[in-house]
Amino acid sequence: MIAATEDDEHDSNSVLSSIKEKLVVSDLINQLDIADGLKELLIGAGLTLKSLLNTSAADFAKILGIDQYVAKLITYAISKSIKMSGLQADK
Repeated sequence: MIAATEDDEHDSNSVLSSIKEKLVVSDLINQLDIADGLKELLIGAGLTLKSLLNTSAADFAKILGIDQYVAKLITYAISKSIKMSGLQADK
């Protein structure tokens, strides 16, 4: 039998935290009132909850390669969803 070391446990916790973060972000994105294609772009960008909450419309436009007007719609949908869910990220 192989004993787990503290490093192994730390790595496992990091992996689990990363998976949990991705699930929270994916769930939040899938609840947004935006087109499914935009949801796929956001999920594919691999954003964290913190970056999702703190990214400006101009930055979303650059990151996702979309029009700034559409990026503003995304930031509005995120803000609306966050207010309704009560989620917060460290700023």
